[in-house]
Amino acid sequence: MVVKKKPPRLIPMDKRSWERYVILLILLIGSTALLFYGSDFAKLSPERRQKLEKELEELENAEQYALVAAIDGWYPCFHCKNTDRIFLLKSEVWKSGVTRKGEKERYGTGLLDRRLIYTIQYTGQLQECLKQEKIKIYTYALLPENLKRQHPLIRPPGNKRDT
Repeated sequence: MVVKKKPPRLIPMDKRSWERYVILLILLIGSTALLFYGSDFAKLSPERRQKLEKELEELENAEQYALVAAIDGWYPCFHCKNTDRIFLLKSEVWKSGVTRKGEKERYGTGLLDRRLIYTIQYTGQLQECLKQEKIKIYTYALLPENLKRQHPLIRPPGNKRDT
């Protein structure tokens, strides 16, 4: 009697084997590309490198600022009840903000009229400036200049939101 041999069964790969296979394939393709293209393969163009360096520098040197009233008068209020204006005395806060670009690039020349003064309150890394901005916006409600109002505000009149 002739015994027929069964063909060998393929053993199915488990998930871990597939992951190893894919990683090995990616490494092989990457190594081949690096050999083929040489070390220039991973270099940035001078323009991209310069842009990257500028943006990283901006992240390290941000400003948390306040726009304060330069003179007594009526100013826009983005969240006042029953009105769209508020009377501010000289040096009262109209808005708190953060910029990575400085006053000139943030507001340009002439955008801030002579009625508002850009005052830097904190400089440092962007993340810390954002924290300082949040503190200034949320604690505005407790400032004496705000508490003396008939209807105190929850944030500076120039800030539309808490963010």
